[in-house]
Amino acid sequence: MEYCQFLQPTMAPIEIHLVDLGVAEKSIPENTPVVMINLIKFKPQTTYPKGSPHSTLSGQEAYLTRYGGAFFQLSASMSSDSEQPTVKPLFLGKPQANLIAEPYGGKDIWDMVGIIWYPNFAAFRKLLESKDYQEQALPHRLASIEEYRLYAATELSL
Repeated sequence: MEYCQFLQPTMAPIEIHLVDLGVAEKSIPENTPVVMINLIKFKPQTTYPKGSPHSTLSGQEAYLTRYGGAFFQLSASMSSDSEQPTVKPLFLGKPQANLIAEPYGGKDIWDMVGIIWYPNFAAFRKLLESKDYQEQALPHRLASIEEYRLYAATELSL
């Protein structure tokens, strides 16, 4: 069975099987634009596996330069191969204040918020499942992120 490796709150790599992405995909209307909301806490220093050719950087620097560079290059090349619009970053930013008091809000832990637009969930899934993503981008994501949350959202009609 194919899988993508991600991080869980315990900071250890876990395998998220593609069947999980299939369940998520079934809950999102086909051909509906989707935004992926990323809440990210970086590692102080990257943790590449032994034998990796990559030098140690801060987690944030590796994520923004190595992962971000590979991710956007791959998403642009995948978009140019189809009639679908390009994947677009809508917002990348640093949280400045937590406005929800404890016990509900707790302490701020996120270093970055990223909101990325996809023409549909299938485009997100195609990118994540690609061999190029697994080889060129994912190692940098795993090496740089200590904790994260990832939400798929569609627009509400008001």
